[in-house]
This record gives sequence, structure tokens and C-alpha cells, in this order.
Amino acid sequence: MKLASWACCAISLFAGLLLSFVVRAQQPASDEAVPVRHFESALHQVVPIGPHLPEPGVLRPDISEPGWSEVGLPATTPRAAVEGTPGNADWEMHWYHVRYVLPPTGASPPLAVYGARVQGGPVEVHVNGRLLLANRRNWNSQWNRPLYASIPHDAIFTSPGIDVTVDVIVGVPLRAGMTHSLATLWVGPAEEIRSMADRRTLMHITGPQVTSLTILVLGLFSFGFWWSRRKESAYLLFALVSSAWWLRNLHYHIDLPRSDAMHEWFWWATNASMSWVMVLTYLFAFRFHHRRYRAVERVLIGFTLLTAALTTPWMPVDLLVLQHTLNAIVSVFVTGFLSWVALRHGSHELRVLTATLWVCIVLGIHDILLVSLRITPESAYLLPYATLLVFGAFLYAVLRRYSGAIAEVELINASLEHRLGERTAELEENHKRLRAVEREQALLLERQRLMRDMHDGMGSALMSSLVLVEQGKLDLPSVAQVLRECVDDLRLVIDSLEPIGHDLVTLLATLRYRLGKRLEAAGLQLEWQVDDLPMLPWLDPTAALQVLRIVQEALTNILKHARARNVRIALSKAGDQVEVCVTDDGAGFDVAAMTSNSEGGRGLRNLRKRAQGLGGDVSFSSEPGRTCMTLTLPVQRP
Repeated sequence: MKLASWACCAISLFAGLLLSFVVRAQQPASDEAVPVRHFESALHQVVPIGPHLPEPGVLRPDISEPGWSEVGLPATTPRAAVEGTPGNADWEMHWYHVRYVLPPTGASPPLAVYGARVQGGPVEVHVNGRLLLANRRNWNSQWNRPLYASIPHDAIFTSPGIDVTVDVIVGVPLRAGMTHSLATLWVGPAEEIRSMADRRTLMHITGPQVTSLTILVLGLFSFGFWWSRRKESAYLLFALVSSAWWLRNLHYHIDLPRSDAMHEWFWWATNASMSWVMVLTYLFAFRFHHRRYRAVERVLIGFTLLTAALTTPWMPVDLLVLQHTLNAIVSVFVTGFLSWVALRHGSHELRVLTATLWVCIVLGIHDILLVSLRITPESAYLLPYATLLVFGAFLYAVLRRYSGAIAEVELINASLEHRLGERTAELEENHKRLRAVEREQALLLERQRLMRDMHDGMGSALMSSLVLVEQGKLDLPSVAQVLRECVDDLRLVIDSLEPIGHDLVTLLATLRYRLGKRLEAAGLQLEWQVDDLPMLPWLDPTAALQVLRIVQEALTNILKHARARNVRIALSKAGDQVEVCVTDDGAGFDVAAMTSNSEGGRGLRNLRKRAQGLGGDVSFSSEPGRTCMTLTLPVQRP
């Protein structure tokens, strides 16, 4: 609501500044030593010419002849709402004479004559009987251009001690019955007068050219946006409004056709397009309301088609003023209806656009009074500047929709972020529960593994030893040996639980530490050779225990059967595998015979079965003085 109020205030401020600029455009910029004078009255004379308009300069005004009468400036003949066309009526010359007197102060600066507007026909300017300006060939373009003519020094007659008299006569040839107007005439130094004419040209011609081209470019942008989003019909309507508005202001960009027929049809196209601008603007405005008023839209389109047909050059009367008056009346009613809709149900965009339309109606009524010569011709046509208002209202609407879209996206993002936060919290809670369950399951599995290992290993050994002791079949050294093996097995289980970080070297180092003293007590010299080995990702406590059992079994066999003096444990990497080689210098054994022996081969088969369970293998080679067990393990395991 605040933004809409500021937009309405800006529109009102723009209208006030525009009116003040129109008033100031007539004022001279500064005082000069040679004064700038404006003439609010002139001598007027009408001279009949005939059916044909002569070349410029053929008719010479004579101020000494009778028939001159004083008239006020600006001089106008108001235009009726319905007028008959002049057809082939005879020509007549309207002469307007003013006298500019300078004191006898010697040389005067270059002078010039200026008028804000001359409407009606071609223009001639005579100074002291000399023709200075004749716009006969392109006289149709004079309707909105300021009158300016430079007065050279040789056109002014000076005598020492005598006032300098400059007689300026403006001639406007018209067909009988045509309306015309002549603004206040200004005479003075050429530099100052030229500045006034330039400011007037800026207001009458350059300003409308810039505004109409600006809105045409904006219309092309709107059309491109509509092309990518066909459902947004408001952008297509704005593109059509900008095109119709550019056609309406086409006479500001090009010279009017010289042919009478082409001139009439050109004016009809530009004037009829004003009705289309009005209708398309209202259709554009209706798109900012959630409800369509199709009956109102059909009436507006029908009204436009009817007025376009009734104002063609084929009609025997001129309905220009009536046409624009009817446009203004329809605009008042439709804008009033839009205002009611905007106040009760409309959006901010519709309210700003409605305020813009009211300002446009005021400017349009001003232009109707100007074209019908009901107000001074020194005023400028203000409706072309309504382009800036429509431009601002469109930008405001686009800004509102863009801001609304961003706000909606931000709201959706905030909602999604909230929902995502809730889902994340829910997932984290579920993850905590899952981790707790996994920990409990891991503890349960680890407990079951320890129980199974202790039952299958140490428990089985203790139970069998207990039976033999009860039967009296084990002596004290044998019992000590059984207990020693049970302690070693218990240590293996405990070592497998140590955090080794998947490092095989660290795992076997703990075994070396556990069995080192026992090997030395048995008279074995242990040699340790380790290469740089990669981590084994699959080496968890269960796999670690199996590796330790394999190496321990190999060392136990050496202690029991090999009668060796030296034992060597080597760790190396071979391609994508690691190898653990346990070598001794004992008596050796027959690998083939041992494998075929059911009792002796069972131990070798158990070692190979453990290794295959880890994804690896065990191989044996033996001869007197050298026996080697090679455990091969993969670095990566499926």
C-alpha cells in the first residue's frame, strides 16, 4: 500500500513538473542589452488569392494599404467538433504585422523572430519587405514546429540618430473556411531567440520522439517475455499498446506526406490509432485483476472499430475533435469503473495504473482543447509524455510481480528448509538409534565370537586334558604343556582384539612379542624381516585371529617337530597380495607323504582352510635344512 501511494505521488509530481516546463519554455533565459520583445497584438489583413497558391514571394504585403485591423496574439479560430472539409475552396492570405523598434545606439546584434506554433498552412516571413522564410514545399510539417527566422544585418535599415524600425510580417495562406492559429511573436537578439526556439523544439518534437521510441523498445522487450511465457497475456497487450502508441506518434518522426490524399490517410491512421491505444491500455489494465469483464472489453473494441470507420477520409465531414472527445468520455467512464474495481478488489499494480490513466485523461483533455484551438497555441501537446507514465506503471507492475515471485520463492525455500531441518533431525535421531543397535549387535557378535573361539580352542583343550588327568593318563609336565597352550590361545584371542588399524605388521609384531621368550627358551633364534606393506581394509578382529592362529600353528609345529635352530619370519608384498613366510632350518618333512597321511595332513588342511576363509592360501615346501610355510593374503577382498 505504501509503495502504491508513493507511485501515485510520483505521477502527480511528474504532471506538475511537465506543466511548469511548458510555461517556462516561453520565457527568455536572460536579459540582453538589446531587449527581447514579445507582441501580444498585431495588424491583420486577409487578401484573396484564387484557386491556385502562387510561389513564395509573389505576393508582397504592403502595410501602407488600407484593410489592416488590430488582433490579439495568439490569434486563433476555434475548431468545431464537426467541420466540413475545405475541398477546393479558393486560397486567401492572412498577413500578421508587428513592428520592432530599437533605439539609435549604433550597430545591433543579429536579430531573429520566433513563434511557438503556426497552425493551418504554409508560412512566409517578410522583414522590411524582404522574404526571409518560405516553408512552402514541406508546409505540412509546420503544424507542431516552432517558427524561427533569422534577420540578417542587411535587412535592417539604420540611420544615425534615428530609431531602427524592423517590420515583421508573417503570412499564412489558407483555403477559405480553414481554421488556423498564430502564437505570440518574439523578436530580439538571434542567440536568445534561437535558445527559445530550441527549447520549444525539444518539447514539441524531440521529447515525444524519445518517449515513443522508449516505449517501443520496452514493448519489444515485453513481446519477447510474452513469447517465452504465452500465458502472460498482459505482456502481449503491452507490446501492442507500445506499437499502437508509436504509430500514433509517427508524425513526430517523419515529415507528413505532400500529397493531399496521402496526407489525409496518414492523419487518419495516426488519429485512429489513438483509439486503439486507449482500448489496448484498458485491456492491459484489466489483466491485473483476477476477474475478466468481457462485456466491457467487447464494447471498447466495437467502439474503436466504429470510430475508425466513421473518421475515414471518405467521410464528407471532419470528425477529428468529436472523435477525440468521445475517446475522452469513454476513458473517463472506463477509468472510473477501473478505479472502483481497484479500490474494492484490485491489486497494487491496478491502483497505480488507474492513477496513471487519470493523469493521462487530464493530459488528453488538454490536447483536445489544443487541437480544437480552444486554448492558446503556445501550449504543447502533453499526451505523448504520458508514455513516461505508462512506462513507469509497467515497470512498477513488473517490479511488483518480480518481487512477489522472489518473496514466494523465498517462502517456499523457507518452508522446504524447515521441512528439511525436521527430516534431518528425524534422520539423525534414526541414525543414533541405528548406531546404538549396531553397537549392541557388534557387541553381541563379538561376544559370540569370543565364546565360540574360547569354546573351540581353549575350552576344548581344557576339557580333553581334564578327562586325561581324571583317568591318570597325563603326568605333570604334560599338564603344564596343555595349560601353556591354553594360555597361548587365550593371548591370541586377546591380541586379536587390539586396535591395529588394519595393519598386518602390527598384528604379527604382537605375536612376536608374545612368543619371543618361549622361542628363545626352546633354543630357537628368531629372525624378523619386514617390508613396507599396505593396509588390509578387511583385517577385522575375526580375520586377525585367524591370521594369528595360522602363524602360531606354524611356529608350534617348528617347536614340536623341526629340531631347528633358527626361525625366520618375512613379510613382503607381491603384486596385489602380501606374503607371510615362516622358514626354519630343521630336519624337514615329506610334504606329499604328510598331506596323504590322514592324521598328519589334517593339520595342514586346517591351515589351508583358515587361509582360504580369509581369501588367501597356504603353501609348503620342505627339504632337510629348510622348511617354508608361505601364507598369501589379498590386499583388497570382495
